[in-house]
Formats: sequence, C-alpha cells, structure tokens
Amino acid sequence: MAGDTSISKAANDFLAEAEDIIDQLSLDLVSLSDCADSGDCNPDLVNSIFRGAHSLKGLAGMFGFTDIAELSHNMENLLDSLRLGKIPLNQSTISVLFDSMEVLGTLVRGAGSADAGKTDISRAISLINDCVASVQKNDGPSPLAQLGLSERVLGSLTEYEEHRLLENVKKNRNIFSIQASFSLATFDQDLGELTELLKGAGEVISTLPSAGGGLDSSINFEILFGSEKESAEIGLLIDRDNISVNQLGGGKPAVAAVKAEAETAKESPAPPPEPSPEASLTAKSMSRTVRVDISKLDELMNIVGELVLSHSTICQIGDRMRLDGYSAPAINLSKAAKGLERKLTELQKGVMEIRMIPVGQLFDKMARIVRKISREQGKKVELRMFGADTELDKLIIEDISDPMMHIIRNAIDHGIEAPGDRVRAGKDEKGVIKLSSYQKGNHVVIQVEDDGAGIDVDKVRRKAFAKGLIPSIEAVHDKEALDLIFLPGFSTSDEVSEISGRGVGMDVVRTNIAALSGMVDVESVPGKGSSIIITLPITLAIIKALIISAVGRVYALPITSVLETIMVERKDVLTVEKKEVIQLRETTLPLLRLGRFFGTQTQAEQGESFYVVVVGAAEKRLGIVVDDLMGQQDIVIKSMGETFRNFKGISGAADLGDQRTILVLDVGGIINEAVRSGA
Repeated sequence: MAGDTSISKAANDFLAEAEDIIDQLSLDLVSLSDCADSGDCNPDLVNSIFRGAHSLKGLAGMFGFTDIAELSHNMENLLDSLRLGKIPLNQSTISVLFDSMEVLGTLVRGAGSADAGKTDISRAISLINDCVASVQKNDGPSPLAQLGLSERVLGSLTEYEEHRLLENVKKNRNIFSIQASFSLATFDQDLGELTELLKGAGEVISTLPSAGGGLDSSINFEILFGSEKESAEIGLLIDRDNISVNQLGGGKPAVAAVKAEAETAKESPAPPPEPSPEASLTAKSMSRTVRVDISKLDELMNIVGELVLSHSTICQIGDRMRLDGYSAPAINLSKAAKGLERKLTELQKGVMEIRMIPVGQLFDKMARIVRKISREQGKKVELRMFGADTELDKLIIEDISDPMMHIIRNAIDHGIEAPGDRVRAGKDEKGVIKLSSYQKGNHVVIQVEDDGAGIDVDKVRRKAFAKGLIPSIEAVHDKEALDLIFLPGFSTSDEVSEISGRGVGMDVVRTNIAALSGMVDVESVPGKGSSIIITLPITLAIIKALIISAVGRVYALPITSVLETIMVERKDVLTVEKKEVIQLRETTLPLLRLGRFFGTQTQAEQGESFYVVVVGAAEKRLGIVVDDLMGQQDIVIKSMGETFRNFKGISGAADLGDQRTILVLDVGGIINEAVRSGA
C-alpha cells in the first residue's frame, strides 16, 4: 500500500509540474504568435517551447501518461522542424500549436479522473503531421558560400546552427568570426561571460574549439556571431587582448580599427565580477519555494478556524466567571485569551499569505484565450494587463477562471467589431481588451474593458420583451436593461455559435461570482465599448462577521460588506413603488426584511424604532432590517454542499463558540435578488 501511495503522490506532483509547464508554454506561444505577425522571432523563444514540450514528453512517459507523452512527442517534432527552418513560422503553424496545447491542457486536467482517456488526440496529431509534411526544400547554391568558412567549420556545425547562420545571412546581418583564447583554469567562466556579452548585441550562432595555443595552459575558441552592429562596435564591446574579431563575407579584420577607436573611445564596460569559489561550488538549490497541495492549506486553515472558535468559547467562559463572582481567575483567563488572540491573528495572517497568489496568473491564462478566440473570429485583438500583482486567495482565483473566460469570449464575439467595421467607424483595426485589478478595502476589483461597439440597450429591451422578461419596453431604464444580460437564457446574438448565443454565458458568470460572495456589474457606452466590473472578497476562509438576529433566527453578515448600523424610526420609513425606503444622508436607501426575502414568515412588526444594517457591494447599497445586533466574531465559512448551492442569499454556514450553527448571508446575492425582484 505504501508503494501505491508513493506512486500516486509522485503522479500528482507530475500533474502539478505539467500544469506549470503548459501555462508557460501557452504564454510563450502567445509571444511566438506576435513574432509570426512581425516576421522577426528570437530563436531562444522557439527553443524554450521546444524544451518545454520535450520535458513534458519525458515526464509523461515516466509516469505512464501515454496520451500526454504521445502528443508532446508530436509537438516536439513540429517545433524541431520549426526551429530548423524546415516549416514556415506563420499563423497556420501557430494555430496548430495552440490547438495541440489546448488538448494537452485537457489531458493534464483530466488525468487521474473518471474522464481520463476520453480525450481524442488523433485530430491534433493529424494536424501536426500535415504541418510537418509541408517541409520546405531549399534548391540552388547555399548563401553560406560567400562567407568563406573553412570546411572544418562547416563540417562542425549542427543542422540547427547551420540554419541559424543562414537566417542571419538572409536578414543581411554582419557575420563575425571571433577568436578567443582562455586559460584552462578559468575558460568556462570566461567563455560564459563573453557569450552573455555578445548576446546583448546579436545572436551567438556557434561556439567551436579551435586549434592553436598551448594546450597545457590555454584553450582557443571560435565563435560565429551575427549582429546588426558594425565590426568596430563589436570590437569596442569586447576590447581584450586575448580576443580578435574578423568580419566574414569579404570583410577585413577589425583588430586595427578596434585599437584605433579604443584610444579615443570612452571607458569600455567593465567585465562582470568573478564569482567567488564558494558561489560556484555549492549544492544548495537557488529556489526558496516549495510546492504545497492546496488541500493541506485548507486543512491548516480549518484547524486555525477551530482554534478561533475555541478562543471565542474561552472568552465566553471568562465573561460568565466574572458575572458569577470569580473576578481574579476571570481576569487571568482574559489576559491569557488576549495573548492567544494575538498569536491566532499572526497564525491566521501567515496562513492567508501562503494562500494568496497574484491575479497575474489568471490574466496570463486569459492571454491564450484572447489569442485563440480572436483568431477563430478573424478579429485583431490586443490584450493589455494592469495591476497583475494584486493578490487573491488561490481558490477564489480558480473559481473565477471560468467566469472570466465567458466574459472574454463575449467581449470578443459581441463587443469587438471586425477589422473593416472598426476602420469605417474611425477606430484602429486592432481592438483592445484591458484586464485590470486593484484592491478596494477588503475586496479586490477585477475589470474587463473592451473598446468595441458597446451594448445595444434598445436591442436588449426588445429581446427581453419578446421573451416575456419585462412587461414593456418603455418600463425598463438603461441601467436595468444592462442587468438583463445576466438573466438565464438571455442572449442578444441572432445566431448560435460555439462561442456564444446560447444564453448561458453571463448567467453562469453572475451565479459563480455570487457563490464567492462577489458582485458583477456592467457599464457600456454605445460605440465606445463595455466594461464588466467584478468585486470579490480577498478570501473566504476566516472572516470577521456581524452576528444579527431577525425573525427569530440568527445570521452572520461578513463585516467586509457592512458599512454601518443605524437606528431607524418607523415614521421615517417611506414607500416608493411598493418598496420600503429611508432617506440616508440625501440618498434613498432601499430596506429589506429577511423573513419576507427568504419566505420563512411574514416580518413581525418592530416597535417605534429598530436597527438597520447598511450593507454594500460594489456601488450598490441596501438596508437590512434586524431585531438585534449580537456583536462581532471570527467565523469559518463552511460549504453547505451541492443541495443548497443555488440557494439565493446564503453563502454557507458557520459554527459559533457556543456550539450553535448559523447561516452566513451572501450580501452580493441578496442585493442582486432584491434589486431584481423588489423584495
């Protein structure tokens, strides 16, 4: 059994590593796609993608994931042909790579689950094989002949190095042969420094050992180097006695010119300092991070939550002891409880910081979605990201990924116009989608903006009226009409496609975000574009809550959503369109009675005055009528399971220190439902 557990753990570690590799490959493919558009690509980028596919193939084969290994192997073949220049770098090739990467992602996500083995990779492999079969053949004399390279050098070049040399010649770059002599004791370090220096000025094509020098004390190298710079500039860059620069292809040795200019040139850049022997002879890992299964963090957070409840119980025992006349022990217990509270706060903060990851990880995933959907739609879209270092709970970021994907899809399909339409409208043919995030109090706001055509509010009204969702077209204001796009089954698309038109996207968005105690809002300006604003709590693990009672029941309100509590006189309550409201600092605040909202019973009449808790999410405000305010307490929100998942207005349950279990109110969901239904 131990062996099976070990294998399972190793396989899980591989899947986590594979997911990281695929995420990085997806980012690199986006950059490669930009290279294909510009026609100029860094060969290191192609090599990086090639190495990623190679690593994934080897690891998958080691752990028995044959489909992943086979598809990675075929991708590796395609990338090898690409980096050798045998197939062109164009959008057709990029499309095949993107499609293959998507299938790889599906395989990795489904590995080890009930869906394992159900993904068909034959189509992806067929597309790769068709692409590889279109290998270009070069006829005629080789352009390398004009360089005057010796047979020894030409015979020593690998196929890849020969290809890179040809590419540099085709781009009319200057080709140099750099002769360097280094001491046997330090040649590896010296050669590394020279290579890094040259990479900043061009491409190091090949490094070959060469004859000459005293083999007992030194070793010579010949470096083939391509650059836009002239020979004098290269000579100044590496002005050292043991290095000479010669330009190939009819050029003359640059040594004399280098020396002449060196006398009048400013001080050359100093070579990097030599690392200490200790730095080069260490077995320590440079990484200071460890991979932790999120379930372990959940378990740790649950333990912290239980300790928080135990602390609350200790405080209540201390209060009862004081009331019973045991003042001295009650005081000592209170002091101990405060010390425990400080340590618990530090522990809670530490665990939370471990769970927090930058939103940029989510944004990076969206870059691939933008590239894929825009390509399928025949539209040109640029993605801009701001505030990528804003942090959110890991689980919230995972749960927000699908809603974000729906929003991006809709922005490209419905928002961004076709290139021709944009030009006729006086816009740049390339549309822009902006992803931005920032912290606002105890919430994080994520905004998705596009500069497309905006939402046709009149069309939304007509569609909603035709579906019987509104009584009349005139009865709905513009802001209310925009909110209609979140209703189940609603779509403004006249045609159903793979991307949208089925009326499930934006409804899923609001439902999933509400399940995270978040809010989603929409703004749009015709002809200018639309903006989807998502407001999320930073974490759902341990939160401070206001404990309230209403209609004989006790509830918890997340303190991050509570703006203030006020005492209201009954005579100050007004009725507007059958809804109770009050005036609060020159604004109208709608009131909500929980008994009526949940349909448990008719709200009992309060006295002449009663409490109202003013809550808010995003820019929306609501007053919740309560019978009593029972104080604040740290709570751990527990899921209520799939049975109650779609229950509006409840985000979970929590245990109190006195062993009671209460419901936690979902402020965002309550506000959405109250505004829509007029509860």
